[in-house]
Amino acid sequence: MSAITAPSLALARPHAPLGTEGGAPRVSKDEAGVFESMLGQAVANANSQGQAASAAGEAFAAGSLDDIHGTMLALSKADIELRYVGAVRNKIVDAFYELWRMQV
Repeated sequence: MSAITAPSLALARPHAPLGTEGGAPRVSKDEAGVFESMLGQAVANANSQGQAASAAGEAFAAGSLDDIHGTMLALSKADIELRYVGAVRNKIVDAFYELWRMQV
């Protein structure tokens, strides 16, 4: 006869939500890669908008461009992109600190 062993309770967590291990949600590498890609794309877009606005501003100041409306539009787009990336960064930091303070 084989010996009966008690099931291990170390891995069983009755209060953990489904799809979690140790109370933390499982995130696949694909999901993390998608988020990283989206965040990188937002930062790159903000950077390119900032460079375009800077070039438009310099061209207007040098007198080679006389489109003040287009220059102001480029500066406004760059400002909006920068505020967007800053807001996303602040939300990520807030989420990190909330997870940091969470009691397990």
